[in-house]
Amino acid sequence: MTPAMSSMSDRLLLRQLAFGLAPGVLGAAGNRMGVWTYGCSLPRCFGCTSAQTWHEASAADAHWVDVAALLHLAVKRNPGGMVLSGGEPSDQATGCTLLASGFKALYPEREVVLYSGLRWGSLQARFPDLVAAVDVVVAGPYVQTLPANALAGSSNQEVRLLTPLARKLFKGWESWPLHRLQVASQTTASGDTEIITVGIPENQRVSQAAQRLTKSSVQQVSWLPRSKEAHPLGPHAPYQNRNSNKEQP
Repeated sequence: MTPAMSSMSDRLLLRQLAFGLAPGVLGAAGNRMGVWTYGCSLPRCFGCTSAQTWHEASAADAHWVDVAALLHLAVKRNPGGMVLSGGEPSDQATGCTLLASGFKALYPEREVVLYSGLRWGSLQARFPDLVAAVDVVVAGPYVQTLPANALAGSSNQEVRLLTPLARKLFKGWESWPLHRLQVASQTTASGDTEIITVGIPENQRVSQAAQRLTKSSVQQVSWLPRSKEAHPLGPHAPYQNRNSNKEQP
């Protein structure tokens, strides 16, 4: 660990950490690392496929991790890039900025992609240091009724290529294959096996999978179904239908 890395005392509350992301799965290069923060202060996106990254029912599986430790892992694992998602990364903007800038100091020619539920203008105005530390931003609330593209879950979300590196690596991203996914499993604090998909899912297939899973031995799924009462985390799980023209944060 370098002196610069060891001096960072800031931490991030994380829900998931992964290595080996494939090309086209939330980014361009292969063998990237993925960091998912825990918690989201924004109004809930109806149809969220990552409820495990913010709901209180999964708080036991969130852990504080030093930014320096994450950078040490990046040195050890030598990833081809990094994606920051959540949850809502801007809720932990200081730590995410340190992580992104630290990663770029280690690997200046490797991509850092940020996913945020904030609209681009709000994200840029409120968290300029975080935006300046990354190459690509995918910004905006997820709207379940809108079609996805290769990098965003719904077409209202803006994909911003902020650096020459991003414009080089992501050239022609609009024509990349849709719905590239990777699947992994992990054991939760309660001892259950949690199946996680990484990427932009196809809504119809996700709904079909949810129906099949609920008929099997699987007792919970992390995405929000259309019925609030049927939410696997309980009838009081919060969400908001964002399929409207009302401005969001």
